[in-house]
Amino acid sequence: MKNILTIIQIVLSITLAILIFLQANDEGDSRSNIMSSVSFQKRGWEKIIFYVTAIVLVLFLISSIIQTTI
Repeated sequence: MKNILTIIQIVLSITLAILIFLQANDEGDSRSNIMSSVSFQKRGWEKIIFYVTAIVLVLFLISSIIQTTI
């Protein structure tokens, strides 16, 4: 059981890293400025990748908690 959870965590961590790298784009300066008055809205694939990243993150946290309790 512990081996299966370890494999699941490895797969989830690699998937999470890939999804985070996919979110990086060339507009880093304009979006990272906190003081900017321009608001951006996620659309299309950017929105889908954002939600999938959040889901994978939650699954990774749940699998980590389960693995520590076993």
